Amino acid sequence: GRGANSEEKKAALKTASEFIDKMGYPKHTQIQVLPESGETPLFKQFFKNWRDKDQTEGLGQPHVSGHVAKIEQVPFDAATLHSSKAMAAQHGMEDDGSGKKQIWRIEGSEKVPVDPATYGQFYGGDSYIILYDYQHDGKRGQIIYTWQGADSTQDEIATSAFLTVQLDEELGGSPVQV
Repeated sequence: GRGANSEEKKAALKTASEFIDKMGYPKHTQIQVLPESGETPLFKQFFKNWRDKDQTEGLGQPHVSGHVAKIEQVPFDAATLHSSKAMAAQHGMEDDGSGKKQIWRIEGSEKVPVDPATYGQFYGGDSYIILYDYQHDGKRGQIIYTWQGADSTQDEIATSAFLTVQLDEELGGSPVQV
């Protein structure tokens, strides 16, 4: 970080070099130095509780300094997406929402069916696969959605990706994956 002196920075590079040697990585393995607050998403993904300076929690309310235009809060109702052709087109809705939904939650290395009474309830520590079957202009279509909670484990995320591909293959590769 910015507050580290040159001795601390040298010690960090030495530790990184020793780690590369200890792990048996090739001698040409590069050490990448990132500036404070310049960490990439690829780097941050390895830290479950990573928080950037001024990062908001949840949806919250926007707070700005100075004088700017008033931000109007517009309610969003996903159930009305299908009733407006413009909204449906903007959000990629293929039909009127009357298609068949199947939802599975990832548990270990399996996908477990979710009780239809709880459809629409997703938990941040879980990952889900959603299959949507629909008819549009006389043609059958399928969309597979993968929802990975912010607090899902890396294993759940990997498993959800793998099982999504597996489901797609079981269905002949025709569904669109989202």
